[in-house]
Amino acid sequence: MTSIATALTQRLSLIDVINRCDSFPYPSDSVRLERLSFLTFIVDEIPCGRIHSSAVPHIVAFNQQDRPVFHITDTTIAFMPWLKDYESRSDAIAQMLDIWRKDIKSFPSLSGWRDELYGVYTHITDPNTTKGGAALAIERSACGIFGVHAYGVHMNGYVRTGPRPHEVKMWVARRSATKPTYPGMLDNMVAGGMGFGHSPGYTVLKESMEEATIPLEIARNAVPVGTISYTKLSKDETDTQPETQIVYDLELPADFTPTPCDTEVENFRLWTMDEVLDSIRSGEFKPNCACVCLHFMVRHAVLTPENEADYLEITQRLNRKLEFPGPKKWPTFKEEH
Repeated sequence: MTSIATALTQRLSLIDVINRCDSFPYPSDSVRLERLSFLTFIVDEIPCGRIHSSAVPHIVAFNQQDRPVFHITDTTIAFMPWLKDYESRSDAIAQMLDIWRKDIKSFPSLSGWRDELYGVYTHITDPNTTKGGAALAIERSACGIFGVHAYGVHMNGYVRTGPRPHEVKMWVARRSATKPTYPGMLDNMVAGGMGFGHSPGYTVLKESMEEATIPLEIARNAVPVGTISYTKLSKDETDTQPETQIVYDLELPADFTPTPCDTEVENFRLWTMDEVLDSIRSGEFKPNCACVCLHFMVRHAVLTPENEADYLEITQRLNRKLEFPGPKKWPTFKEEH
């Protein structure tokens, strides 16, 4: 992990910033992809993720039971035909992960066990075999092991300083030094993963109160403005995380100050766009949060074709086309109304 002290000595191009977030090779880099040695995770005959070859012996060991769970080939891992629905698939994965979480050396990402499920989707939405449109659900901290598509929300909080689009300041959060991931780094005002059964809008409202003490009557003014998408490759090159972040903007009154509500945020600062951009180039932002800021800067004409040489590549790279299916309709069965 890059420390803040180290980050401050670096000056990154904005493409470098995106590469830190979107670090998995593209199909054109076939040599590197082959070297990385991933197998495709198949559900309902549809590719839904990727699993590193180092996990295969552990899957083979789990398969040593009366009814094997997985069919394994040289290039793919799929459920056996008898696992045909959400419940059976989710239960099988949960049983395997319960074994794996006792082997943190082999599966370090499970040290951050969340007790929160993420849905895994295919193109099949038959209510007899799916739940909320999902083919199965996986513990959040294990999503990178299976390389399945995960979702979250990020919200930019900003204050207008003039009539033109770029005349704004942005609220920036400093992550707690005790966070297990990216401690002490800069973050968007509000951000959070989307647990299975929660919609984007509900997640924004929930995270707004939990992270920044934003009252419901203000948070409801948040506007969805698009997405960013990317695929992260872990430092040890054994986990991948395709992610889509649904981005919201919230214009705030000049006299409103977000306040940390839990232990995840240390403080909030209202910064000029120059200050935000300087911190992005210094590597102080959590990688995907930096990309959310760049998305904001493009839309608000802070970055333009005239002042940023990499403008075209930036706009293209912020929305990587992810090959795995997503939900057609967000499940809401866990929401409180």
